Amino acid sequence: MQNRIIFLLIAILIISSCARPYRKINMTSIPFKENRVENKISYSVRQGLMYNTRNFFYAKKEQKKDLSLMAIKIINKSELPININDLQFSCGASVPIAPIRKEDYYNAIKQKAGLYWLYSVGFMVYPKPAVTKDPVTGVQTNQPNNPKKFIKNGKQYIPLPFGLPVAAANYGIAYRANKKLKNDLEYLDLANKVIQPGDSIFGILSFKGVANCGDIFITVKE
Repeated sequence: MQNRIIFLLIAILIISSCARPYRKINMTSIPFKENRVENKISYSVRQGLMYNTRNFFYAKKEQKKDLSLMAIKIINKSELPININDLQFSCGASVPIAPIRKEDYYNAIKQKAGLYWLYSVGFMVYPKPAVTKDPVTGVQTNQPNNPKKFIKNGKQYIPLPFGLPVAAANYGIAYRANKKLKNDLEYLDLANKVIQPGDSIFGILSFKGVANCGDIFITVKE
């Protein structure tokens, strides 16, 4: 009974602290709200993007770091190109906010893949009955005939090095997840993008300190 409890505790520890996969962002499946219309643009903003894409592990890290990744759709209604850097974002109608660099967002919420190698030093001990046979009678006995084995109270304790495969598996999952996240940030980031007249653009921007913003408003700087 005691051994089962130990194994259960080890399993819970591994599962609760294991690496998490990442689901790629599909912009066509983002549930945007209705467009808001301004003089030169119309737009829609979707907050809580990590929750919407079921990347709950990263969403929790966002909350701890006070970060938010948002999906944004913008249509240029003017007759001139509009650079994303020329847009003014605000929390509510009056509090100016600004996107942060994708590199800063990535470094803040990525999984620390290298730390999973700490699992490699882990092992558990499995108690096995030390059953031997009498060399003359062939009768089984619990008395050990090899004093070099780690035997106590009639049981042989066998170390099981579970740590290395667990560490390798978690490192691989975290590494691939971080790579997918980085690719999304690189491919979908709207920073420095230009919207031509009549065109629309879809993408993502990350912000800090906007957890209490009910709405995000966008205008073109004059």
